[in-house]
Amino acid sequence: MCGFIVSKGGRGNARFIERRGPDATGIMQRAWLVFEHFLLQVTGLPTPQPFVDGDVVCLYNGEIYNHPFARSDGENLIPLYREHGILFPRELDGEFAIALYDFAADLALFITDRFATKPIWRNGSECASYQSGVGGHKVAANTIEVVRISDGETVETIHYHQWDWRQRVTTYDACIAAFEAAVAKRYKAGCFIGLSSGYDSGSIACALRGKEFKAYAVMASETPAIVKARAALVPDCQIIERFDIAEQERHLRDNAEDFSYRIRYDHGVSVSSYKADYASKALSHICSLASGEGRKVCISGGGADEILSDYSLIPRQSEFKGRFPDELYEWSNFVNSCQYSYLNKEECVGGSWGIETRYPFLDHHFVQAFLSLTAELKNRHYKAPLHEYLTRERFPFEVGKKIGWSV
Repeated sequence: MCGFIVSKGGRGNARFIERRGPDATGIMQRAWLVFEHFLLQVTGLPTPQPFVDGDVVCLYNGEIYNHPFARSDGENLIPLYREHGILFPRELDGEFAIALYDFAADLALFITDRFATKPIWRNGSECASYQSGVGGHKVAANTIEVVRISDGETVETIHYHQWDWRQRVTTYDACIAAFEAAVAKRYKAGCFIGLSSGYDSGSIACALRGKEFKAYAVMASETPAIVKARAALVPDCQIIERFDIAEQERHLRDNAEDFSYRIRYDHGVSVSSYKADYASKALSHICSLASGEGRKVCISGGGADEILSDYSLIPRQSEFKGRFPDELYEWSNFVNSCQYSYLNKEECVGGSWGIETRYPFLDHHFVQAFLSLTAELKNRHYKAPLHEYLTRERFPFEVGKKIGWSV
């Protein structure tokens, strides 16, 4: 997790963005653009940005898991661009937002990962990690926006990853293996999770057994027996019976980017502020505790509801209503609606505390393994691969119940 902003003459607003990267600040000017980067030091050695190679300048936020490096995983980006051209994001496995400026070609690339887990907003040839930075629009998931630097006009918009929607795999084994690999690559010693009595956090806690991490359990609407049974299996678990909601409201008001949920329901779209959501305040409290202990990485269950169930237990915001079809296609919550809104919530809340959030349920290898399951396997149980995983591992869970932080 870092924050960055590229603005004309350095006139952008970094008030909230700089909280994403409290460890170091890098700044440089090229032509009329000022590049500012705010570093959260997590991976490798402290490496100020931007990365520069001749006429190419690059800013980056996130994690790249599939390329070796000497100091920083981001040092691979310009070499990959020079080798593969504008489609170089196809070579990346990770969570990222990238702004790459090739002044010799008069082209800038604004890039998201396959689910836009890390935010990037663009206004002409300016960009920022939050809309308050330079205004404009949010770059969509799985997108490369190719823009002329000189006038900010869009040259081309590319969706670089193609999902395979064929449902032919008849066992959960590959999907479970992909999930465990997704958690393992995101693990960092000292990371933390929010532990509920639901499927998603339970599966992450199960996959992290034997590793050094901390779990925080907010006992709001949870099933106490399940949480306590899980806590007994997690060496370091802090159970939170109550917290100061007003304190977290003040923190979010003063330190977090404002962003509205836009959730598609059967009869229209609901618009509301994530700051009014109890879950945002609970997450903020957990992040405050983790930050106070020097923890910088959160392993999140974000994306599991959208991918594995399409909110089947909340039918009014579900397209499939609990039954994946025999002919699968990209449904609304896959990258938009709930996915779009709730990822922004996690990034805004975590960013306000300088916390990097990682999303194993949105690992593209895991998602593809799930998409490839037959419809019968998808529909066998609620969140069927996790049901199978938790059952195999004998990890406590409550069958067929969705748990979320609520008062």
